[in-house]
Amino acid sequence: MNAKRQKAEELIYKIFDALDTTGTNTDYYKSLFANMSDDDFYKFCQRRLPFRFHTRAFKIEPKMHEIINAFKILGAPLLEKVKAPYIFEDPTTGEPVETQECMVVYIHLKRMKQMLTKKNHVSMNTDKRDMKTGLLTSDDKGGKETDREFESLATMGLEYTMDEFARPKGDAMDAMDQMSNAILSKGSVSDSDITVTKNDSLGKNLFNAYLIGAHIHSNLIDTDYMTPLTAKNKKQAIKRV
Repeated sequence: MNAKRQKAEELIYKIFDALDTTGTNTDYYKSLFANMSDDDFYKFCQRRLPFRFHTRAFKIEPKMHEIINAFKILGAPLLEKVKAPYIFEDPTTGEPVETQECMVVYIHLKRMKQMLTKKNHVSMNTDKRDMKTGLLTSDDKGGKETDREFESLATMGLEYTMDEFARPKGDAMDAMDQMSNAILSKGSVSDSDITVTKNDSLGKNLFNAYLIGAHIHSNLIDTDYMTPLTAKNKKQAIKRV
């Protein structure tokens, strides 16, 4: 056994002794490594997740203080103070306030491509659209607002932002024209400058057509079981009479 392997084994046994006071895990790995050559030990450590903690209900269940001690032996930070500049910064030194010690862990979530700068895409022109859904096409096809993003906006109380993304910047063509006219005429726009009608949504009109095709009438945009166009034509016919 070379010196590096001996040092590695000693570290492994110290950590398992801290986690398991019964010595069951330490004895298991001692017997496992006893018949291994240095090359076999090296290959074993190269495996994905080579070390596994063996538990037994009510017998071998590490407590939180034992886990903290094991991390101290390993030299890995489990509890850290996190700087919170969004809460307070010292006006003289610029040093942010720190939180109480909290657990620091890695979140095993795939990073979405929207967070990567090189993957970001900004639409420059809104002329080319799929007029069934209102989505941009061709080179200006961009990312869509997901339900999770709208949930985040709702959580933060950004109702006007939700209206903006879902209506004038979405598939509400009349609302988009109102927004553009307000910006061109006075250089700014407010939510109060835009009036969104019930049927001003390409997506809702498309879905309503699918429902009618399935012999289902809804009040999504229909009035008295009539589409907006039918109701408008009927109103004009009554006026002529």
